[in-house]
Amino acid sequence: MGRLLGLDVGERRTGMAATDELQMICSPLRTVDTRELVEEIKRLQSGSPLDAIVVGRPHFMVGGADDSTPHIDRVVNTLTKAFPGMPIHFVDEGFTSQEASAIQRQGGMKSSKRREKGSLDAIAASLILQRHLDAQAYK
Repeated sequence: MGRLLGLDVGERRTGMAATDELQMICSPLRTVDTRELVEEIKRLQSGSPLDAIVVGRPHFMVGGADDSTPHIDRVVNTLTKAFPGMPIHFVDEGFTSQEASAIQRQGGMKSSKRREKGSLDAIAASLILQRHLDAQAYK
């Protein structure tokens, strides 16, 4: 069994998180420039195989999309071409940034550190990945 990679895709930055090889524990990894995402995943993949990629995507109860959806879809299309055969799963990313911010505050992170661009993204990616694991547990 290989690891799962979670992504919180943004226009400029993408947060990355990964599970352990048993797919039990999620850990934030880093935030990368979205334009460098494919190369970063290739580097990650060379160290330890990935079983799948989990991407956060807005989901509304009434259907529809938000402004970020077309960009996320373009990034996923790029990933599909770069990693043929790699399963890509989608998870509702709703409120992950707010949850990540709360985690930072509860963990005692200083407000100056919390304001750094991208400081939330890897934590949000970990939350997205955890939602996927939770959903799999109930299947």
